[in-house]
Amino acid sequence: MKILIYGFGRMGLTHYAILNSLIKNANFSFVEPNRKLNFLLRKNISANFYESDIEINEQFDLTLITTPPFAHKQILEKRLEKGDTKIFVEKPFGGHNNCITSFSGDQIFIGYVLRFNKIINWVKTNIDPKNVAEVNASYLSNTIVKKPDGWRNGKFSGVLNEMGSHIIDLSNYLFDLSDAFVSYSKVNSVISDVDDIVLCNIEKPDLKLNLNFNWIDKSIRKPFFSFRLKMKDGSEIYFDQQMIEKKKENKTLSKLYVTSLTENLNYYLRGVDFTLQMDSLINNPRKLCGVSDALTVNKLMNNILNK
Repeated sequence: MKILIYGFGRMGLTHYAILNSLIKNANFSFVEPNRKLNFLLRKNISANFYESDIEINEQFDLTLITTPPFAHKQILEKRLEKGDTKIFVEKPFGGHNNCITSFSGDQIFIGYVLRFNKIINWVKTNIDPKNVAEVNASYLSNTIVKKPDGWRNGKFSGVLNEMGSHIIDLSNYLFDLSDAFVSYSKVNSVISDVDDIVLCNIEKPDLKLNLNFNWIDKSIRKPFFSFRLKMKDGSEIYFDQQMIEKKKENKTLSKLYVTSLTENLNYYLRGVDFTLQMDSLINNPRKLCGVSDALTVNKLMNNILNK
């Protein structure tokens, strides 16, 4: 299999390591404009390395775009022209400003990895969205302690693009937000020049979502997401990446931990979710976020920031 990876930062390295373990005799090529990093990689990895893609004219079985989001659209257009079989783009797909509906194709997939959390997929399988009346979800961290440099202090970054997009994608995955609209939003810039705290409400017929994103919360030791569902029968269901609990009238009815749902993997890096994501990309991309879902997320993010 011929694999092309744009960018060799944290995500490029993560996906390369996993793919290299899952696919025997894969032929890797990398586009990495950082000359020093490019030089070091040539010394340590058996692959083809390029500082730009100008001289790359061949078609690839799998292309991964792990660059900053401002470069996503341009690179994707190039690879679509070349006819690559599968194209994986890291989230958010070009940032909240990218709402170009002309992007289409069942060969394009977006890297919303939380879809592969075992608790999330238990919820997907076992909870009927028609029984949910209200969703309260958050993604909190203490990630930003000083003003970021470069593109991370601009419109392609911010808590909504980088963290909130995960929760909006999960909400779309679980409850279908294709017909939803933003009814309220409040955005605060505290440390960066973009959004550091976002509160918003998203509504659709028979369902309301209250979302809270904050990456400057000093009370948080480690980033985490959580959902609390108010069910139409009066019960509540809480879940995060570790467990799911059902309550009614403050009494626990059931509880399930992710350790009961794990499965054996040939390779483990940064959590089972990333391995499951790459395995799905290779063998069965059905669970991956497609371009239509990604544009639904982008449209909602755009409306949140511009309401």
